[in-house]
Amino acid sequence: MLLTWTCPLALMFLAGHGEAQSCKPELQGIVRNLASGRPACQSSIMSHPLVPSASKAVDGNCDGDFAHASCTLTKFEKEPWWHVDLGEQYAITAVLLKVCLHCWCERLQGAEIHVGNSIADHGKSNPLCGNITDPTRGSISTIFCQQLKGRYVSVNLPGRKAALTLCELEVYGTKSGAKC
Repeated sequence: MLLTWTCPLALMFLAGHGEAQSCKPELQGIVRNLASGRPACQSSIMSHPLVPSASKAVDGNCDGDFAHASCTLTKFEKEPWWHVDLGEQYAITAVLLKVCLHCWCERLQGAEIHVGNSIADHGKSNPLCGNITDPTRGSISTIFCQQLKGRYVSVNLPGRKAALTLCELEVYGTKSGAKC
């Protein structure tokens, strides 16, 4: 019975406020961010004293200010990508993405979120969960994945040359086979 009400309640918080567990303390204990602390990888790392590595997007720091060493950053390259390994397959309900606070972060417009069990082609061959449609400074995008099953969640900037910056990415779902 508790699981029956917990999942809809958690989704209501995610959809209604667009904020993630690490950004919204009242969600703690209701839902678990499956990506938190998990291994992450990206196409490249921009040479910078703050070392904007892939792990910055799953470190629980929802600051959004690149200058506070809380964001990833790839080199300016063709079709940059980032992915996280959840360790096992889950039915993904939602992915939340925190956009950084700087104007150059708006290049996330149209970024694709994919969920699946392969990292071939940097996750682009996995089913599409959705696209980033609100890359405004400091925004949090909630992309609902309709229970797509997968171990990997990837972010890709298809068809253009750019740098990819993520400040926090959170993944919510249930173990594959569990009902929510």
